[in-house]
Amino acid sequence: MEKIFNYIFLILLFNLLISCEKEDYIGPPIEAQFGELIIHEPLSTDKPVGVDFSLNDTVRFFAEFSINANFNIDIVGRNSGANFSISDVGNNLSNVFWTGNSNDIFFKQYEWCDVVLSFDNSDTTLSDSILILGERDFSNLGYLLTSYEDPTEYGLVNSQNTTQLQVLNNSSIAIHGSNFLDISGEGSNTYFGATRVPLQSGSINQTDKSNIYFNGFFKSDLNGSAVVIKMFEDENSDGSYDQGIDEAWTYKFALNTNGSWNKESFNFDNFSADQTAGNVLIDGILNVENVIRLDVVCSQNGNSFGNFGYFVDYLILTYNSSL
Repeated sequence: MEKIFNYIFLILLFNLLISCEKEDYIGPPIEAQFGELIIHEPLSTDKPVGVDFSLNDTVRFFAEFSINANFNIDIVGRNSGANFSISDVGNNLSNVFWTGNSNDIFFKQYEWCDVVLSFDNSDTTLSDSILILGERDFSNLGYLLTSYEDPTEYGLVNSQNTTQLQVLNNSSIAIHGSNFLDISGEGSNTYFGATRVPLQSGSINQTDKSNIYFNGFFKSDLNGSAVVIKMFEDENSDGSYDQGIDEAWTYKFALNTNGSWNKESFNFDNFSADQTAGNVLIDGILNVENVIRLDVVCSQNGNSFGNFGYFVDYLILTYNSSL
């Protein structure tokens, strides 16, 4: 009986010793998740002398730290005020890169950008800087209407109430490139001139209007200023817009008059049939493949007497999402 008891005791003791062996855990050690944040490699880039986004160049970032952390990289242009943010999780920046895109307005050529790396729940920040040698070309993101650099892309239309209608050249003010339009008017009317962009029928290669976005950049400090976007179809394929035969479409929006550049984007679903000034309703269906003209009109919110207008630059249609 005593031998049986000793045998059982030895088995229990053996199992206890096995259960106390160190286990192999899947994933990083707990120190890498909740330990102290220590910087092993400071923030740097692979473009110490500058990046030329016009050549489709890319900036890669480098840094290493002791734990897997939620980190944020904030990039701000010193002249333009443009910004872009990158957020991710990890203990290094091996998969982090920047192609020159921005959250709102564009970064400028020959502009220094401040780069700050920060971490959630930590006061630690790292900084660096990047020089932009060339601006990114955004025209491949959709259909560029005009950037006001090429006068063959657009025409200018005035009215009796137009007080300013001129393309100016100033790269420090333009949103992209060097040119932008200064347009304004005075009075109680709602038409103070326009940019007119001719289109070849079929230029818009997306037929579902829900997937098409208008994007443009506007700057105004004149309260009450507004923009009307008008589109004109060629229903009978004669190469022109004919009132009473072809349909016109319109969408109006108020401008932010804070005196800074603001990006305005909207979906083509916002357009409604224009039944003013002799335009008539035909079938009430926007056939984007028939659009042959787009006007960007300087207007006002109401019909009070005053001065209204704006700077405008870089008008582009994008597909599936706004710019």
